[in-house]
Amino acid sequence: MRLTTIQESTLGNINKPIIQLSIVVPVYNQERKVPLSLARIRKVLDSTLISYEIVVVNDGSLDNTLEVLMEEEKKNPRMQIISYSLNVGKGHAVKIGVLHSKGNTVMFTDGDLDISPEVIRDYVKELESCDLVIASKTHPQSKVVAPFSRRFLSRAFNLIVRVSVGIKLKDTQSGLKAGNGDALRTIFKVMLVKRYAFDVELLKIATMLGLSIKEMPIEINLDRKFKIQEIIKMFVDILGISYRLRITHWYQKQILSQIEGR
Repeated sequence: MRLTTIQESTLGNINKPIIQLSIVVPVYNQERKVPLSLARIRKVLDSTLISYEIVVVNDGSLDNTLEVLMEEEKKNPRMQIISYSLNVGKGHAVKIGVLHSKGNTVMFTDGDLDISPEVIRDYVKELESCDLVIASKTHPQSKVVAPFSRRFLSRAFNLIVRVSVGIKLKDTQSGLKAGNGDALRTIFKVMLVKRYAFDVELLKIATMLGLSIKEMPIEINLDRKFKIQEIIKMFVDILGISYRLRITHWYQKQILSQIEGR
């Protein structure tokens, strides 16, 4: 059993094996979906010749997700479970997973696997010519099924992001991203957003570091509508990012500190 709790975990670099790819999968109340999701990810990864690990972060699930994960871990020695009791948010879960990762390349994807894992190979291959690869619903080759309300809110959110944070990317929120492991671990050490808008914070810091970012096509089916509470929280997160960026220059100071500390 390699179950890790936050209280027990360490981020030391002693005797770490060489891992080519780390897949970080945040989950919350997904006892029914997570076995299929992990099986699909394993199938894709096992068809390659790369060494990998799957880091699953249980973000305070209230159902039997943890018990299901512990059973899944018995089937796959390359899987690591990180769990904590309180639900903090997807951004926090991804951050914990990335900081515990060992891979030269790190990728994170949603636990419900709205995005097909078949694209993993393409994304890793694309990193040969850039630092960060992100899924984009607006890519001309993307196939997206979503209600009109979600499409409208997504475009409105992107406009707000462009104006308030200065990110020129057309889609920041799709749940699949991959990049250089060391770069992502450096970025996540700086990040503060714990829930919905953490992708915006990630991409802003990446652009400030001068990393090259490429948007890639996806196939995705989004049948869940946004809740008004989620919209409000995302807007508050964006205001916080903009304040730290433009008023206090907090990100600039933290990035300088990270660079000087290397």
